[in-house]
Amino acid sequence: MSQLKFSFMLLAFGLILTTGCKTREDIAREKMVSEMNMQMQDSQKLNADFTIRLQNLEDRLANVTGKVEESTYETQKTLDQRINTLEEKLKLIEDTQKTQTETMAKLEAQVSEQSSYIKDVLSNLKSITKGKGSSASKKKRSAYDEAMWNYKKGRYKTAKDQLLDLLNGKKVKGSRQLRVIHNLGMIAYMDKENEKALAYFSRLFTEAPKSGYNKNGLLFLARTFKRLNKNEEAKQTLQELLNRFPKAKQAKKAKELLSSL
Repeated sequence: MSQLKFSFMLLAFGLILTTGCKTREDIAREKMVSEMNMQMQDSQKLNADFTIRLQNLEDRLANVTGKVEESTYETQKTLDQRINTLEEKLKLIEDTQKTQTETMAKLEAQVSEQSSYIKDVLSNLKSITKGKGSSASKKKRSAYDEAMWNYKKGRYKTAKDQLLDLLNGKKVKGSRQLRVIHNLGMIAYMDKENEKALAYFSRLFTEAPKSGYNKNGLLFLARTFKRLNKNEEAKQTLQELLNRFPKAKQAKKAKELLSSL
């Protein structure tokens, strides 16, 4: 009986020992699991904080980017408006300058023509015999004088037909013929018939290189070349004008035009 009791005691002791070992392992395991859970929670919390901060940064960056893009757009828009305004002003200036140049060309032609006309009138007066004033006033102008009168008054369309009739009909010779060619060249230049202007001014210089009409003819021949973007021909023409007529009033204009080419 005592031996059986002893065996039970050994068995109970063994169970106690075994139960005690498993409890320590469980405790250790539970502790480790608990620590891991805490670490995981801390990590999740850090990840959540990082995500929030990243989202805040992205929002701020998007806001800044939007403001930069808006500012860039407004700046570009303002710049484009200023460029357009400047282009419009530049075009207006160019158009005004072009109109002024053409007006000056017409005025120069009229002044030159008036000067030549006065010289011709004075020359003709010397050869006219003295007669009664009444008969002289009633005398009709010649076709040549009529053409020059209309040209002087700026009636270029009428004068053009009359001048062509004089030239093609070979009704004028000498200085009168040269004057007709010169005036036809000026009308062609003012009408922007560039090829005709080149033909008339070139003919004037070829047929009478020493004629005083070439002072103006060579100047407008060069301007016609420039209008056609033939700058080299324009330079040669201006140089010819300066060589032949260095003291003419057209020489100053020739130098100014030459410096711009």
